[in-house]
Parts: sequence; C-alpha cells; structure tokens
Amino acid sequence: MHDNRFFLQSFGLFFRYKPAQLITLFVLTLFLGFNQGFTIVLLIPLLGLLDPAQSTTSQNTLIKWLENFLDKTGINTSLTFILAIFALCLISVGVLTYFKSNIQSIYQQEFSYHIRKRLFKKIIASDWTYLNGKSKFNHIQVLTTEVPKMAIYYHYYLDLATKTLFIAAHVTVALMISVSFTLFVLITGSLVFFLLRNYVKKTELLGNANVQSFRNMLKRIDDFWSTVKIAKVHNSEAFYYQKFDETNKEMLGYQNKQVTNRSVQQLLFTLAGVVSLVLVVYVAYAVTKLPLTSLFVMILLFARLFPQFSGVNNDLNAMVSNTGSVRMVLEMDRDIQEHDFEVKPSAERIPFNQTLDINNIRFSYEPKHPIFNHFSEFIPAGKITGIIGKSGCGKTTLIDILTGLLKPEEGFISVDGMTLTPENLPVWRSELGYLPQDSFFIDGTIRENLIWDTPWQHDDEHLHDVLRLVNADNLVSTQKKGLDTYVVNFPYHFSGGERQRLALARVLLRNPRLLLLDEATSSLDPENETQIMRCLLNLKDKVTIVFVTHREGLKQYFDKIIDLNSN
Repeated sequence: MHDNRFFLQSFGLFFRYKPAQLITLFVLTLFLGFNQGFTIVLLIPLLGLLDPAQSTTSQNTLIKWLENFLDKTGINTSLTFILAIFALCLISVGVLTYFKSNIQSIYQQEFSYHIRKRLFKKIIASDWTYLNGKSKFNHIQVLTTEVPKMAIYYHYYLDLATKTLFIAAHVTVALMISVSFTLFVLITGSLVFFLLRNYVKKTELLGNANVQSFRNMLKRIDDFWSTVKIAKVHNSEAFYYQKFDETNKEMLGYQNKQVTNRSVQQLLFTLAGVVSLVLVVYVAYAVTKLPLTSLFVMILLFARLFPQFSGVNNDLNAMVSNTGSVRMVLEMDRDIQEHDFEVKPSAERIPFNQTLDINNIRFSYEPKHPIFNHFSEFIPAGKITGIIGKSGCGKTTLIDILTGLLKPEEGFISVDGMTLTPENLPVWRSELGYLPQDSFFIDGTIRENLIWDTPWQHDDEHLHDVLRLVNADNLVSTQKKGLDTYVVNFPYHFSGGERQRLALARVLLRNPRLLLLDEATSSLDPENETQIMRCLLNLKDKVTIVFVTHREGLKQYFDKIIDLNSN
C-alpha cells in the first residue's frame, strides 16, 4: 500500500468514528494555540507599562494597535486591567486544556474499544473455512497488542495536528513582531526536518521488525504452554528458554535501536534550536535594535516555537513506528467480511422426528479429487448412527457438512423433508450438540464450564441430573466446593475419561436434538470408552446420536452404520 494512501486510509477510519467529536477537538486545539500566542503578546503592553521609558520609544505596531483599541472602548490601560486580562487568558487556556485532554483521552479509549469489538465480531461471525485457514496468533496479537498501538498511533496523529496548529498560531503572532526572524526559524526547522528524513524511514523499518519479533515471542510462549508436560518429562526446559530468549533478545535489540534513532533526532533538533535562538537574539538586539519588550516576547515565542518542531518530529516518529501495527489492523478489517449475528426466535425449532437425509452431495477441497461424489445416505432419528472409515476418508468433513460449516458443491441436506438453507442454518445449529476428540474447558468453576454456551437456564438440581446421566456426578460431589470448585489446567486435574464425561454433560445441557461426536473416545482407554458408550446407549431415546470413529470394535453400539470406506 502506498504511504499516502495508507495515511489517508488510516485517518479515514479514525475520522469516521464520531467525526463531530473529532472536529471539536481540532477547533479546541486551534483556539488554544492562538489563545496561548495572544497571551504572550499581551506581555508587550504589560512590560511597556512596567517600563514607561521603553514604552514611549517603542514603535511597535502591535502596542499602538492595542492602545488605540482600548482608547476607543474607553478602557483605562492600567496595570490592573492588563494583569486581569492576562490572568483570564491563562485561566481560560488551563480550563480548555483540561476539557480537551479529557475529551481526547475518552475519544481514544472509546475508539480502541470500538475497533476491538468490531474486529472480534467480524472474526467470530466469519466462515469456518476462513477461520480454519488462519493463524490464531495473528488474531490474538492484533486484538490484544496492535489495537492499543493503533490508539497510540492516533494519539500522536492528534498530537501532531495539535502541534501543527500551535506552530501556525505562534507563527502568526511572531510575524506581527518580525517577519524576517520568523521566516528564519521556519526555514531552519524545515531544513532540519529534511535532513532527518532518513531517520524517519529507519523508524518505520524498526517498528515493523519489532512487531514481527513480538509475534515470534508470543508463539514461543504458546509453544511451551502447549507442551509443558512434554517439556518437563524430556527435561527440555532449557531448550524452550533458549528459544524464548532468542526472540526476546531480538526484540530488545530493535527497541534499543529505536531509542537511539529517536534520541539522535532529538539532539539534532535541540542543537539547531539553540543555534537559531542565539542568532535571533544577537541579530535582533545588536543589529536591528529591536525594543527590549518585543525582544523579550520574541524570545518567549521562539523558545516555545522551536521545541514544537522537535515535538512534531517525535510525534511523526511515534506514528511511523506504529504503522506496522496499524497496517495489521487495517488489513484484518479489510480482509474479513462483516456479518450480523443471526439469532433465532427462542420458540422456533426444526422438527427432527424421522430422518436426516444426505441427498446426492458432491464436495472437494481440490476440484480434481472429490471426497464425496453423488453421495446419499440417511440418519434415522432416535438412534445411534456410526460413521466409520479409515483416516482421510471424509468422516469429519461429513460432520462439517451436516452442521453447515461446509457447503456441498452439489446436492443438499434435509431434515424431515425440510432442506437446510442459509436462512434456517442458524436455527438448525441451535439444535446441535458437538463433542470433539479434544474437549475444551475454560479456567473457571465447574458450573461455569457446564453452562458455558448453553442458551437455557439450569438450576443446580438439573446440572446434577445431567451429570448422573453421563456417570459424572461423583466427579463433582468429591470436590470440596462441588460445582463452585475453581479449576485451571483441566487436562491435569481430570483424567481423559472424566473430561469427556463432563464435556458430554455440557453438550447435553444445550438440549440438542442431534448429538455429534467426532472421535470422542479415540484417546480413551477401553474402560473409559465403554463407560462413554454405555452412557450414549441410555441417551438415544432422548437425542439422536451420530458417532464418528475409526474403531471397528464400536460397531456393536450402532443402530445404523455409514461406512465411508466404500464411498
């Protein structure tokens, strides 16, 4: 993306969020800049009143204009009056700065909240095929780290605009005192900007490299946490530590280079500012004989003005260093289509009393190698249907087609004669319960895990009833706090069979009409597998069950078998 287009696109996203509030911030900034400049200019007549001799010899146009204005209004130009106006201006600047700071801070935080919420909604509402082909680390990094950096980026965007308006206001005032000296300062500042352009480019490169290093470090942390038991058993903690330290050290190196790059620019601006101020003071006093009152105000103006050039450069560097983060957010926002949640009415349900029919479907990941070609079958209600076959034959793919996660190229799925369409898929999915091979748990209480995504309300008595159905009530009753037991790292707190029974209870609490189990017992020993299968036999009069497995020995539990080996 071209840099000009990038800046326009990034600012466009920012501007579209509450533009009226953003315009208010700019107006406040402009007013504050000119107000601060005017306050400094008031020092000229104030100093003239303190030194009458200096005031009478001064030919300063601004003093004469102010004196004429006050004479026409009939206001006595006393020291008390000038001090009151001066104090009033300073107080108004302070009050307006307070309000502007609060408005800007709230605006930035709400913008960050808005973008994070919008992106997360787009992610979770996107198609399964999209999510299945994306790295979770990229999405985690964007939502947790890069979105806040985007808010920082816009903070400096506003700060840059603030300083630019501040410079414009002070330059306007300075031109009223001395055109030549003001132009000298502007030319000097612009020249320093030009000479430091390569440092700004380097800032962007270092910022992008730092973003990539952070992603690598995030991956190293997850690598260890995902294999923590293996790391302990293999005594390979040092290996994971070394991998982590490599990326950590790399990121530190980039950060140190960023600091050095920024410090060099600050130093050069400081030196240029000192030299410029000394030259202005010397020439103004020794050559052009500028009155002391005007000279003093010029020094104040330029002492405030030139550091703004350095501030603009710092803000520009801060913005550029975060462009990598902003690009990641913008790319994710652009790549993921926005979908609204389709929530079914609570009373609406799809009847499933007879059969679920697979009608002449064709599906392939690669066009020349179809997994299903004119495939038809049926699943009877109130039975256990086993889907069996060797690895890679399409067992999980068929489950994904039944749930609507994958759409067949030809053919259709129907339930009791009703064809599943994009319009009624949300209703159909609310009728499903899905249990994969690896059960999922959150860090929380057992109760929170059991009712995690169920749309129904359940009291504790009902929770225990369902736990008894799957022979898991004893797992809870033996815990000190029962359902309120807080558990982390479930894989190490419960055995594989216990986890699957708890996960099965959670699925059943959704009151599904169709229960889909995808290799749900493949990691269990024969005893635990037998317990799960016996539970299923007791459940089939309450829910239709589809069981995916590669184990031939489980055929005895199935009322119907769909053998994909012959597909």
